[in-house]
Amino acid sequence: MKRKLLLMAALVAGTIGANAQMAWNVQNSMFTAASRGINDFNVVDSNTVWAVAYDGSGTNATIRDIAKTTNGGATWKASKITATGLAATHGLANLSAIDGDTAYAAVYPAGSSVAPQGVYKTIDGGTTWKKVSTGAFTNASSSFINVVHFFNAKNGVAMGDPAAGYFEIYTTDNYGATWVRVADSSIGLTPVAGEYGTVGYYGDFDSTIIYPTNFGNILVSKDLGHTWTLGTSPLMGIGNTSIPSITCSSKNDFWAVLNNTDSASSTLIFSIDGGISWNSSGADTLGNLVYFSSIEHVPGTPATYFLTSANSTSGAVGSAYTEDGVTWVNIDAVQHTACQFADINNGWSGGFNTAITASGGIFKWGSVRVASGVASNKVENFEVYPNPSNGTYYVKATVKGASSIKVMDVTGRVVFAKEYPTQSLLYTSFDLSNQAQGVYMVEVREGNNVSVQKIVKQ
Repeated sequence: MKRKLLLMAALVAGTIGANAQMAWNVQNSMFTAASRGINDFNVVDSNTVWAVAYDGSGTNATIRDIAKTTNGGATWKASKITATGLAATHGLANLSAIDGDTAYAAVYPAGSSVAPQGVYKTIDGGTTWKKVSTGAFTNASSSFINVVHFFNAKNGVAMGDPAAGYFEIYTTDNYGATWVRVADSSIGLTPVAGEYGTVGYYGDFDSTIIYPTNFGNILVSKDLGHTWTLGTSPLMGIGNTSIPSITCSSKNDFWAVLNNTDSASSTLIFSIDGGISWNSSGADTLGNLVYFSSIEHVPGTPATYFLTSANSTSGAVGSAYTEDGVTWVNIDAVQHTACQFADINNGWSGGFNTAITASGGIFKWGSVRVASGVASNKVENFEVYPNPSNGTYYVKATVKGASSIKVMDVTGRVVFAKEYPTQSLLYTSFDLSNQAQGVYMVEVREGNNVSVQKIVKQ
């Protein structure tokens, strides 16, 4: 039965609407090559996050670049997955992190170099990597790993393309030390000619994992990857159909992005039975976005989701969010790739670094707070007017010491900044005539006191 795009309409503690100071803030991914995009995030907690990069320059170079932060993104460290036998053209499909030290990577083959592909593990934070999937993905004519995922420290699954007539899927229950291939009889799909898994595309919740194919078919396992059932999707069995992003708010409620390159279509699909049956939301434009890149549920909320788009050819890139599944609010018109959250105050979205000097590349969702330290009080009698305006804004506030003003766009870019000497009343102005139309944040800071107000430039 077709159902309209509707999630739980409930009040959320600590909602976006209750905190008008939330926005995307730019962080530096620290990749030394320009135009590195982010394929995927592994958010361990609000401090520890791993990111997988891809070449966004247009040349589609095969890379194995990753980045990691252990301080919430204040600083990122970029590195490359290297190990004995890997060629420069071996690629990184995805990464599954356990904590800040331990992570698993799916490395796919380059040309005829099949043997080194498989699952690689680090236990020193990404400094060194060692292949742990010995004996898996060794079919010289058809083996190709697409995904590795660990449900917990011990239990994992690795999924690939069809080999010897059925999908090549392995499970481990001993920290990746040994892997056992899932029998053909335990997989609910016989692949048709040209049907494969997709590099890095899957979804999970507790012991459930969802693995889509390039024909719109969806394999679902609810027992850590040991047995599989074929789910139904709106474009089931249709070629050139991809499901690049899958998320969930509970064991039953899943949402996903469904794309078809032949028809240049993109929509959201949903499941209310844990991924077995899927229906189309009927929505192909939400929050001013089209051709969606990622949808992500925010943990700790019943119905807060973020949606992103990085397809610049669509002419409607950016990010948006909903708190009730019905009303989508546009955040910006900047390219956003993958997206993942730890909680309502800590989430990350991918972008593209703009220079070899490692400028930008990652956005963090959270409070618009540029200076270090946490403010304990608000600035008294703070106001900005007129709002909206097409140029000049005036700022008033009661201060008792040195103060400062910063004006930032929704990406965190500072468009105006000025410091003021000790005085009892702050009264000044700034001009945004040369800035683009949109939403900006005005921050006034006096010592540990800070206030932020949203303004609109017409």
